[in-house]
Amino acid sequence: MSTQDKARELMAKERQQEEHLQETMLERATEIDTTIPETVAEKARELLTDERQSEKHLDETMLERAVEAIQAE
Repeated sequence: MSTQDKARELMAKERQQEEHLQETMLERATEIDTTIPETVAEKARELLTDERQSEKHLDETMLERAVEAIQAE
């Protein structure tokens, strides 16, 4: 096998390795990309639930104080 043939073979192997690396990186990026939105959406739902509970508690507290103020009159 000539030096040129060996060089071509090595270049072809290197190209295959680079393509494999790029495919692997793309797969990992896709996995991460699909995981992050789920995590963000889950966190957003938790925050909305917490906010609703806080608002409900505030409404109940204000109502109780209003009732107490009316009864005190």
